[in-house]
Amino acid sequence: MIAALRPSERLTALVLAGLLLLIVLARPEGGIPRGATFAGLLVALLLTGRVKGKGGALLRDFLPILVVLLVFLLLQPLVVAVNVHRWDVALAAADARWFGRLAAAWHGAFGRPAAFTDLVYLAYASFYFLPITVAVLAWRRLGPEGFERVAFRILLGFYLSFLGYFLWPAEGPRVPEALAAAKLGGGAVSQAVRAFLHGAESTTLDAFPSGHTALSALPALLATRPFPRWAPLLWVWALAVVFATVYIGVHYVVDVAAGLLLAGLTWTLAGPLSGWLARPFTARG
Repeated sequence: MIAALRPSERLTALVLAGLLLLIVLARPEGGIPRGATFAGLLVALLLTGRVKGKGGALLRDFLPILVVLLVFLLLQPLVVAVNVHRWDVALAAADARWFGRLAAAWHGAFGRPAAFTDLVYLAYASFYFLPITVAVLAWRRLGPEGFERVAFRILLGFYLSFLGYFLWPAEGPRVPEALAAAKLGGGAVSQAVRAFLHGAESTTLDAFPSGHTALSALPALLATRPFPRWAPLLWVWALAVVFATVYIGVHYVVDVAAGLLLAGLTWTLAGPLSGWLARPFTARG
């Protein structure tokens, strides 16, 4: 069963197995339901390759979307249990030292008019749809090998960003919900998005590196050559998401810089790692 897995599936299986091991060792709050969820995802991953028909193939191709989402939502207690250090003070100091003027100008861009702020919040909320859009384009137009290449790189980018949260846990320059309307502005759309994010983003130690930056730049880069007609729109979308991260007070500028480096690291590692994971287990060493 393991031998039939694609490199992206083997990568995901390793991530899920690693998270299960961390739960056993670190014993985080809510570890049992989280472990059960990770174990269920792992079993589903191993079984989807045996489901026949178009429905089974579709489930297999896009199951990683559910894995990424659930892993992110369930990370917080595990990060807390694994690493007690917090990096916000160091990140804020680095921002002030290296990007102070840029951060201030970025955060106050165009005087923060309400209509513009609403659009920026919508851009931030659209983040997950960008890598999914690129994955769907690859699935429809590039064939199984092209889709696997794109999917592997996007998944690797997400998993490396999750690793960063364990190594450098930080909340970022988030504004308390009670002060958000006064400090961040915007209209009804901004308030609705803030309320949604407050309820939906259960993992808040996710500032460094900026996954929003890495996983916006990387899909746009992956789409540039195979989808030249879509590429300009995707790059505008990616830049809008990256702009939103600092503008709405979720990330430091240094987080964004690290996110760009993460996108480059993912691009560099993906080829060799995918090739290694594609080899039979008996051929490794």
